[in-house]
Amino acid sequence: MPTELLPNNLAVVTLHDAAPFFSKRIFEFTDALENLEINFNVAVVPFYHHKEDLPRFPEFVNRLKSLENAEIVLHSLYHEDRNGTFDDFSHKTKAVAEEEIRAALEIFQEVGIKSNVFVPPQWKLCRGCIEVLGKLEFSLTEMQEEFFLISHKQIRKIKVPKVLSWDLTGYPMRNIIRIGTEDRRFRLLDDAQGRKMIRIALHPRDPHSALEDQMAMISKLKDQGFTILLYQDLIQKLQHAPYVIV
Repeated sequence: MPTELLPNNLAVVTLHDAAPFFSKRIFEFTDALENLEINFNVAVVPFYHHKEDLPRFPEFVNRLKSLENAEIVLHSLYHEDRNGTFDDFSHKTKAVAEEEIRAALEIFQEVGIKSNVFVPPQWKLCRGCIEVLGKLEFSLTEMQEEFFLISHKQIRKIKVPKVLSWDLTGYPMRNIIRIGTEDRRFRLLDDAQGRKMIRIALHPRDPHSALEDQMAMISKLKDQGFTILLYQDLIQKLQHAPYVIV
């Protein structure tokens, strides 16, 4: 295991569930993030709810691609089934996972998007799915408390604090309880060695009243000198982090 520590004060801000269905809310977030002049990531769903094939929404796609300080990454093919059940990559077979991820990449290619980063819905992912990501030449994926660096030689797991998220239920009014909870967690995020890695996950189904707190958190990170990273930059930083080969 490497002895070099993860660099201090890193942050990753990711906007999840980017799909035409949530256009108004998605661009409310992107406008706010761009006003802060920070780097952020956008996790895009190519065929949301088995209904919204991205090539049919060129205005949505072009607006995402025009973002100046954002990286677009893959957030599964459907995100959720027709019955509303979230797509769960912790129980998919390797064959199904490969079929869906290949289909998602084909849609990305059709609309002119490339990504080697996969963010699974609800951060649920099985070992077989990670192996599929390696086969398809992804470099990074993540779960609630881990990043996985993927190469043709090995999979490396890096432990990090649990992601801050305001969406547990898919219903904004039910998610209100997360506002105070995540604010308290934000103020306590640190580890015994003084290293900080803070991840903030924004969702279109977050409570609307959380937006002010979320932007205040991100502004505080910026003011405190945190390096707020695109995933591509994070991949480079994680090369030197303590890891476990899995």
